[in-house]
Formats: sequence, structure tokens, C-alpha cells
Amino acid sequence: MKVLHITNNFPTPNFPIFGIFVKEQIESLTHLGVSNEVFFMNSRDEGKKAYLEGLFKLRKHLRKNHYDLLHCHHSYSAIIFIFSGMAFGKKCILSYQNDPGKEGGKLLFKFLYLFFNRIILKNKSSEIKKSKTVYLPNGVNTAFFMPKEKQSCKEQLGLDGNKRYIIFMDSYNLRTQKRIDRFKETMKILHEKYLLSDLEPLILTNTNRNLIPTYLCASELHMLTSDFEGSPNSVKECLACNVPVVSTPVGNVAELIGDVKGCYVSKSFEPEELAELTCKVLKADTFSSREFVKTKGLDIETVGGKLLIVYKGLINTQ
Repeated sequence: MKVLHITNNFPTPNFPIFGIFVKEQIESLTHLGVSNEVFFMNSRDEGKKAYLEGLFKLRKHLRKNHYDLLHCHHSYSAIIFIFSGMAFGKKCILSYQNDPGKEGGKLLFKFLYLFFNRIILKNKSSEIKKSKTVYLPNGVNTAFFMPKEKQSCKEQLGLDGNKRYIIFMDSYNLRTQKRIDRFKETMKILHEKYLLSDLEPLILTNTNRNLIPTYLCASELHMLTSDFEGSPNSVKECLACNVPVVSTPVGNVAELIGDVKGCYVSKSFEPEELAELTCKVLKADTFSSREFVKTKGLDIETVGGKLLIVYKGLINTQ
């Protein structure tokens, strides 16, 4: 099986963890025997011209090469694929990274739906009921994200062993949707109202991938303060590392941690509620969540296997 992955999300030297979940998913498919190639439009470094040039380069590439399946990652990649003029007669899949309403809008979803054989959604949005859609969140590499002893992690990172750290994560530059302002306001409430002077923010952006498990395990909890998400990878990474999560009600977070004792999803987007839930986490003596990764089918091997079934089903359809 030969697959071309068309994406605007992929790691680069300047943004080493941008689109890392796409790269790791492709690697998981390679381990299952799929022959993968990547057509990457580097809009993060090159701007809009990457899409314009990508349109013509993709057309040329598809004229010269044959694939059993084409897999677009992100709606913008899908647009370039369609306007390349090479979509007709091809078996193709689109993976959304966010809820369709937040990734180009619902009108764009309806347009793209006409061209793709399957559309993968990371959260159970209203569009999930359509016949071509498949619900399949990204998986987490449990061999990489593992529990570690907290104090030794602090020492390794040069952090204060007497402080308790609340982690905020973004894969690259601080995006508006991540709402670091809400995170900072919540931290302020924790300091001033709850008098938790030993709490420190730990803000990660574009961090070395190899250090992320260590940062997670050095923290008391991960606070997700976003306005919207698809299926946030940071939450699954925390589950694998036995690190609690407090989150706003976004994406499929409720499904990921709603039944995990010691994790909380707020009912509102208010910092006051996030601070209250954070205090609940800090009062707990023990926390264990790693088992949920496997039972919920969130490990990268299980997800890769499910995606391969989608691929085979589509390829075998006349």
C-alpha cells in the first residue's frame, strides 16, 4: 500500500514539534507495513507562498507518481489538493485537526465533503453523524511518554525543588486560541485568593520534544485554558505520564478525562472555576491515569491500526 500524505503540519528545524503528531502517525503506519511519502507545504516558515507554490508542485508530483491513497492533513491542505486539479478519480482521506467549525468553517466542510471518500474528525462534532466521517483521535506514544520521579525531573531541568509547577503548553508561538491570558488570570487567583505562593507557571512553547515528558513529570498538573480544541495531544501525553489535567470544556477533553479520577473539566471558561478545580487536584495524595490510555484505545499503535483498517476498507472499495 502506497500513501501520499499532503500536509501543512510537519516538524521543521525552526518549529521542531509543530505537526509532530502527523509525523508520528505516519511513522506508526510505516511500522504496520504502509509505504508512506510526505508532501509538505511549509507555511509556518514560508507563509502563504508555500500554498501557492505547493499547488503547482503537487499537481506535477501527482502526474508523475501513483499512489493507492492520498491523505490530506488539515483542511488547508485539502483545498490545495482540490485546486491542483488532481482530486478527481483518486481515493482520498482528509484529517481535520480541529472541530470543522474552527478550521475553515462549516461551509468549507460541506465543500470538502464532496471531494473526499472519508473525513477523519478528532472530536465528536455535529458533522460526525455524516456517512463519510470517521471519529479517530490521534494516539500517544506510550514508550516515549512515561511516568518519571518528580524531584529528579525538577533537578534535571534546573527547576526549584520547593516549588509546585502548573504547566501550560503550546506547540509553537502562543496562539490566541490557547488563551494564555486565561491561564495567567487563573494563576493570579491561585496566588491571591487561595494563598498558594509556592505555585509557579511553567509555560512551554516550541520546546525540545525530548524534554516534554520530563517537563510534564516535573509538574503538579497541566492546565488547558483553550477556547477550542480538536483532541488535544497534551492531555493524552499527560495521561500516559500520570499527570493530572484541568481543562476548559473543549474538543473531546470530556471523553478523554471525564471519567479519570483526579482530572477535571470545567463547566465554564471562567478562571475562578479553573482555580477551584486546580485546588482539588493539588489536595489529592495520589494520581494514576496511564491505564486509561490503553483502555480508551489512545495509544499510537491502536490508533495506527484503526487508521490502517480505514485505508484498507477504502482501497478495497470499487
